[in-house]
Amino acid sequence: MNKPFVKSIILWLILSVFLFSPVHAGEGKKVVLITINEVNFEDLYSIHSIKEMINSGAIALMNNRTSTRANIYKAYATIGTGVRAEASSDSIKCENVTKENSSVYQRRMGFSPGNEGIVNLEMAKLIKLNMEGEYGAVPGALGQALHNAGMRTAALGNGDTDDAMIRLAPIIAMDEKGYVDYGAVGPNLLEKNPMYPFGLKTNYEKLEEIFRDVWTKADFIAIDLGDIGRLERYKDYMSDARYLEQKKTILKDMDQFLGKLNTYIDFAHTRLILVSPYPSAANIKNGDRLTPIVVYGDGIQQGVITSSTTRREGIVGNVDIAPSILDYLGASSDVMTGRPMKYIPKQNNYAYILGFNEETVAISNHRYPVLSTFAIFEIIVSITALAIILMQNRLDKKLVNRFKNVLLSTMTVPFVLLILPVFVKKDLLMTYLLLIGITALLTFLSKKISREIIDSILMLSSMTTVGLLADIATGGKLIQSSLLGYDPIIGARYYGIGNEYMGVLIGAALVFSTTMIDRFQVNKIWCLAVFAVTIVIIGFPGLGANVGGTMTAVAAFVFVSLRLYKVRMRFKQFVIIGLTIVASVAIMAFVDIYWLGSKSHLAGAIQQIMTEGPRIILLIINRKIAMNLKLIGVTIWSKVLLSAIIILAILFYRPVGAVYKLTKLYPNLAIGWSGIVVACVVGFLVNDSGIVASATGIIFLAMSMLYLTFYIPREKD
Repeated sequence: MNKPFVKSIILWLILSVFLFSPVHAGEGKKVVLITINEVNFEDLYSIHSIKEMINSGAIALMNNRTSTRANIYKAYATIGTGVRAEASSDSIKCENVTKENSSVYQRRMGFSPGNEGIVNLEMAKLIKLNMEGEYGAVPGALGQALHNAGMRTAALGNGDTDDAMIRLAPIIAMDEKGYVDYGAVGPNLLEKNPMYPFGLKTNYEKLEEIFRDVWTKADFIAIDLGDIGRLERYKDYMSDARYLEQKKTILKDMDQFLGKLNTYIDFAHTRLILVSPYPSAANIKNGDRLTPIVVYGDGIQQGVITSSTTRREGIVGNVDIAPSILDYLGASSDVMTGRPMKYIPKQNNYAYILGFNEETVAISNHRYPVLSTFAIFEIIVSITALAIILMQNRLDKKLVNRFKNVLLSTMTVPFVLLILPVFVKKDLLMTYLLLIGITALLTFLSKKISREIIDSILMLSSMTTVGLLADIATGGKLIQSSLLGYDPIIGARYYGIGNEYMGVLIGAALVFSTTMIDRFQVNKIWCLAVFAVTIVIIGFPGLGANVGGTMTAVAAFVFVSLRLYKVRMRFKQFVIIGLTIVASVAIMAFVDIYWLGSKSHLAGAIQQIMTEGPRIILLIINRKIAMNLKLIGVTIWSKVLLSAIIILAILFYRPVGAVYKLTKLYPNLAIGWSGIVVACVVGFLVNDSGIVASATGIIFLAMSMLYLTFYIPREKD
């Protein structure tokens, strides 16, 4: 055989190994993350280069909730950790490595950063902040996962002013030591210009030059364009006209830079993520707190974004960005609670997102006035009812009879709030009018159809129970838009059943099922069937996905079931209830992790506990206690709960023997009432906003008891 030919073959094989073997898990892919703080979709769409990305890419609204009270520093830190994080201005001091700061960094962290790169000199402080924080975030989780996979990171840009160092891109790209491999964040990225805020503007030519250099080295590049941030800091010193003029100029500068960047990037192997980590002060004032995110490039087409965190088309969490970057680059992390984003094709995605945002903001802004009105109405009606009961013999009977209907309407409102989004979402006045009108109509019909005193309570509780169960079982579209549902802007929950309706559902189900026994003498097995269905729908990760609600429902329903079958409640029975709660949560967790693929909060919490240890359990308990203590002082629902407790306590003594007579007339309903008390206690203890769940749960107890108390003399006769 020809020796030169053989040598050529061997040489070719050797070169093939080096040329075609994967260098790292990402297989040549790159991600560029661009942050433009305090802008909305209208701002971005005015930029020609971003408009093209929006029309050809996937977009969404992003919830920017962080640990405790949000700020800009926490917003950037949360993106880099994949968990709601803590941060402050004095825990972030990022600089390019120099001989001077290298020794300071090594003295504080115990590591040498080498001769290049970027370090956070206050990394130790940032780590301590998060160890003591609500969620146990790990600063630098994104960069650490990339480094573990053999990849390199870079950070560019700053938002420095004349008296403050604001360098946030490294907080996203750094590893757990506070280190970024390449980039620049110093004053050399700025140029002096007296017409710009603080006399400073980004030097886009220098930024482009450094980007071209790090592009060949890094797999993940975070770029923070800080001119809008400087403008927002300087806004109070400017006239409104000058502010708008300057903003237009800055957006035009960004457009030119991004246009050049887009021609340089190979989008066949790159994804560009553009995000605004935190809303502007003006948007916050208007309640428009969800910020834009745009994903463009490899594998992306026109559409919207979602994730398992939200399960809502067009909404993602800031915690989802880091897992999405890792997922695309072929890396992973065990310390993130966010989930990779998914891309759903949708025509006219920009118009869809604007409409969706308008609707979401309107619902969020209407929640407080409408729910406060309902809560105050409930307090006034219940206090008035007690007063009338105590002196009804001295009052006009017609007036008393009319008031009974008003009392009954308080049990109608939760169902009306559920179906109200079918008729109106954006108009506050029309919301009030329809709420009052539909409530009055349904209350009137329940009285008209009734043959027995208890029939109205039975119809309203059954209507609420069936309506909620049916909606959750079919995707929860009504709850998602209901004023008594959950608010994606707040970000406490995005899917399933929230604590407001969880309390209503458990209270209504207990009244409905036990009233059925008293009214029609049905077999108690039907009551148990209602309980079982309700527990499954509240707790199943693909439906209600409410862990605290599951624990509350199991405790209340098992307690009532034992009492319905005349089992005396002793220590053994309470142990059985406790074990049933544990078993139920364990089953739901098993289903979530091994069947549904870890898609709910429960699986995320369990995985975080397995990764980071028992301290996460303590963080969860502390967070729940802190949230309840906070809500006691600020929410109107705490007043609802307190007033209901006081009124029920008085009913036990006045009128004399009233509660005893009710338990004789409606023995099974009385057991249901006791179950609501159990639900209120357990719900308060195991839920983040347990005070809210208890207050909404007690509605069907307090109002049905007050309503039936009016009829005690008639039943006696």
